Amino acid sequence: MKYIIIDLEEPDNGCEGFMPGEEPMVTLTLKDENGNVSKVRVPDVEAYRLGWDTGSEINSEELNKHVTAC
Repeated sequence: MKYIIIDLEEPDNGCEGFMPGEEPMVTLTLKDENGNVSKVRVPDVEAYRLGWDTGSEINSEELNKHVTAC
């Protein structure tokens, strides 16, 4: 299945930052081919490395390699 990223929420931990060992995650809002909307979390560094941004199209195979359910 193919998805389009319709929103991307980046982490904001303010001045506290992240706890040691905590991996920053980004929340992706996705719309599938049938118009269904869902949210998933992926490591921020992976989303950046893969060039995922609002409007990007990704398939379920690629997404499942990196996803953590919301």
